[in-house]
Amino acid sequence: MIELLVFVLFVLFVFTQSVYFLVNLAVVALLYVRRVNLVPEERPSRERPIHVLMAVRTERREIVERTIEGIYGQEYPDELIHVYLIYEEEDAGVAEYVDDLGREATERGWSVTPWSVDRNGLQYYLEAEGGLFETGDLPRTKAAALTYAFSTLSLPEGDVVTVYDADTELPSDVFALGVRGLEEYDIVQAKQTVRNHADGWLPTLEAMGIAAWSHVIYAHTSKGPYQLLGKGYFVGVKELYALGSWDADEITEDMALGVEAYANGYTLGVIDRYVQDLCPAEFDTWARQKRRWVRGPYKHLLTPRLSFRDRLRFLTFTVANQMLTLTNLVGIPAGIFVLWQTLSGTALEFPTALSVLVTANLVSWIYYTVRTYAATRRAVIFENGREKVRFYLLSNPFTQLLYATIWAVPIVGALRQSLDGSPSEFEITPK
Repeated sequence: MIELLVFVLFVLFVFTQSVYFLVNLAVVALLYVRRVNLVPEERPSRERPIHVLMAVRTERREIVERTIEGIYGQEYPDELIHVYLIYEEEDAGVAEYVDDLGREATERGWSVTPWSVDRNGLQYYLEAEGGLFETGDLPRTKAAALTYAFSTLSLPEGDVVTVYDADTELPSDVFALGVRGLEEYDIVQAKQTVRNHADGWLPTLEAMGIAAWSHVIYAHTSKGPYQLLGKGYFVGVKELYALGSWDADEITEDMALGVEAYANGYTLGVIDRYVQDLCPAEFDTWARQKRRWVRGPYKHLLTPRLSFRDRLRFLTFTVANQMLTLTNLVGIPAGIFVLWQTLSGTALEFPTALSVLVTANLVSWIYYTVRTYAATRRAVIFENGREKVRFYLLSNPFTQLLYATIWAVPIVGALRQSLDGSPSEFEITPK
């Protein structure tokens, strides 16, 4: 019985090492064949008006206030920044304070405009554009709110649109870099991390994990096909009109807009700065949010206008990460078993080919770890040295393996929903 167990674990070790090698090979090709469209670290030659679309739902007033203050803390002329707080009248908690925020902002010389979603107006727009889906129900998604605002604001075509969440914070030079990037690219996107890393073990792990992914993997997808990251992206009003703005029925509207932009020949530039947002500290809330995120790529794998090569690339930098997570469920226990066998002096004999695979995977893991720390140093902000020490004690190469593995919970949930045909549901992440 023990010999059978040893044999099974060894077979699983060989299988998972092979999967790791194939994914690592695909990632290496992505990193070294697909260079980054990096936005130059320069001021724009011409400053353009920027319209900030912020969909607000159930968020507390203090969070929205802090976000607005951060927007007007940008190294960009205040008179060229216009903020729109997009909300629904039924959201009583938000409706009771948005007008006050607008008035207070005016007193400070800022342009902050509450923009209530008119459900009848949204229905009329979607019917006119052929965007009302089969059931006839009106979506209450972030995409629907953005679509309504963009379709009714009548923004000048020479201006710029950027999308914010209520908890978004960006470094102070990102607006200037965004406008500079639009001189070379059709859309530009900042990288991403988490700012509330001190709120628990999940935000701590995610701060490092997301920073590393956006720096090492996401940035190299800028040649396409690419997705957007939900906030911190900039696009010209004219270009957004040409795309037809967002798909109101999309839960992952950022991914859908990115794929559509690429399919229409739009180029993407990456800003070497990091969006700072909030990560849920409770596991069940975190899992629901990620389940919505990871389900997004599946439908785009069969987008008719993407070539087979494009679909393969899209598969590499989206679904491949999910494959690694599921492989970890078996690969980590099998790897621990082989390591224990080695340390105990009863190591199994490795064929040369397997030794090459294991060595290549180990080198890849070390390389990715080095890049992860480099990204984290640039992305994550600490209040003091004590907070920094705590962070690196909790978030390290070994706990990042745990972080990658627990993504199996939302991934399995998303796969189950996709296979049984369950519709995606828009859920508000508490902030």
